[in-house]
Amino acid sequence: MTLSKPRIAALMVTVLVVTVMLVLPPAASVTAPLAGGTPAVRGAYHIHSDRSDGSGSVDEIAAAARRAGLGFIILTDHGDGTRPPAVPQYRHGVLVIDAVELNTGAGHLVAVGLPVAPYPLAGTAADVLEDVHRLGGFGIAGHPDSPRPALSWQGWDTGVDGLEWINADSGWRDEGSGPLARAVLSYWVRAPGAMARLLDRPDDLLARWDAIGRSRSVPVLAAADAHARLGLRQATDPDVTRLHLPVPGYEATFRTFSNHVVLERPLGGDAVADAAAVLGALRHGRLFTVIDALATPGALEFTAESADRTLGGMGEAIALDGDVTLRARISGPPGTTLRLIRNGSLARETSAAELSVPAEAGVYRVEAHTLRAPGTPPIPWLLSNPIYVGLPRAAATLADPVLLSRIPGRTGEATVEHGVGDVSELIDAQMVDARARQLAGEPPIGWRFALSPGTPAGQFAAVQLPLTGGLAAFDRVRFSVMASGPMRAWVQVRAGSATERWGRTFHAGTTARIVDLPLRSLLPIGATSAAAPPLDRIDSLLFVIDTLNNRPGASGSMTIAEVAFVR
Repeated sequence: MTLSKPRIAALMVTVLVVTVMLVLPPAASVTAPLAGGTPAVRGAYHIHSDRSDGSGSVDEIAAAARRAGLGFIILTDHGDGTRPPAVPQYRHGVLVIDAVELNTGAGHLVAVGLPVAPYPLAGTAADVLEDVHRLGGFGIAGHPDSPRPALSWQGWDTGVDGLEWINADSGWRDEGSGPLARAVLSYWVRAPGAMARLLDRPDDLLARWDAIGRSRSVPVLAAADAHARLGLRQATDPDVTRLHLPVPGYEATFRTFSNHVVLERPLGGDAVADAAAVLGALRHGRLFTVIDALATPGALEFTAESADRTLGGMGEAIALDGDVTLRARISGPPGTTLRLIRNGSLARETSAAELSVPAEAGVYRVEAHTLRAPGTPPIPWLLSNPIYVGLPRAAATLADPVLLSRIPGRTGEATVEHGVGDVSELIDAQMVDARARQLAGEPPIGWRFALSPGTPAGQFAAVQLPLTGGLAAFDRVRFSVMASGPMRAWVQVRAGSATERWGRTFHAGTTARIVDLPLRSLLPIGATSAAAPPLDRIDSLLFVIDTLNNRPGASGSMTIAEVAFVR
């Protein structure tokens, strides 16, 4: 029997519908409120708008968040920190908080609570984080376990303030063609469930986080990394290609998972005060994540108690004085398993909605797992931040090293270098402090510089000090510095050729400060013959201003004194 074209079309539609129904994830369960629970507000963090590489305006994103039932959003458009952040405001009843995603040499760092920076923030992760802290913000490692090497976090020796334990934009990138095809088919019917199916439990990252928690407190967040933009020919991040699809949409992403921030009191409607409360809770780890595509809205109460007194909750360090009991209770879907994790290992598991466990010293957090959780291994439906019991929370302060030897830098022989059209000249030095005036034979360097305007094209200005005999007998360079305004500049060493250099950047402000840098911490700049500077062959020390942390057209002055190499 020959089928007519309408019958063939009907059959194809039927096959497509049946296929979609077979791969369609189940709808999210609805959970009941937790009786007597503390106030919490649901929100999304790590969102890109059309100010960088997102497809939606801030107003459109806030409206999508409102439809998804969120109370706050944190925008994290790409930048260098020099764009003044928008003042917190309510749009469509949603609290909108502005942050920025910065590029560092070790990956992306999301700076939250950051005011406008006086110069572009860039360079090593340690230097960028130092600037973020100086300005009063806190830094969160973005998509730290991304399968894309260019986006994964490499700065694990840097004391970041937080981690993204899950990232929606990274979650699908390690999936095979089968799961991706299933997600595409079901996305158009049940988008949050389709996106949740691409998530896996990040075992390695959680193990690293548990280990870090034994010495310092590092909260984690769930990152939407929402762009509503899928580049068809994406080769860079941020994506600057014109060809893209507006998927996955903002609302669909916001319905996939959310961060629940635990507050002392409900938000009151004053955007500035409410933003301060939300960011304060984030900074201290008073939040948990719920995969809303599985069950929503979810609720958790997790505290440490002694007798009838509450000692603290998530993010807090609890002294182990006397008996301490950890209590957790959740509002979850039927069949949920509640787990208490201590130092990365399972300490207690129950199918009940609450548990109570005597505490020993350790890092404790809660996971809740549903019967139909997706992923290999399955993603937890709920994940808390830790309570730290009986552990030291601060690193020991290192004493100043005893100087065994010291040679002064030859500041009296300083010369200048600069690019075409740039200015670098020695001027009368404004003394850094009285001690600098008393150091005979070590005149301070007065330096004025100006980079040529236009686009970045290798502009630089430098002061060069000659060296004889190398630096093999020394391990640090130390100097005092004061500048005409806040700025970041380079210390560099050069070995025989102007093209072979190693360096680190330092901050200079309008008050004098001592800069002390280990010579072995200097990193290669461009192509070098060795990763570490060959100290026996170093013949120049340079102070450099370029376009890493300065825009073309930048100008200023600096006084550098007490330059010395020490051991």
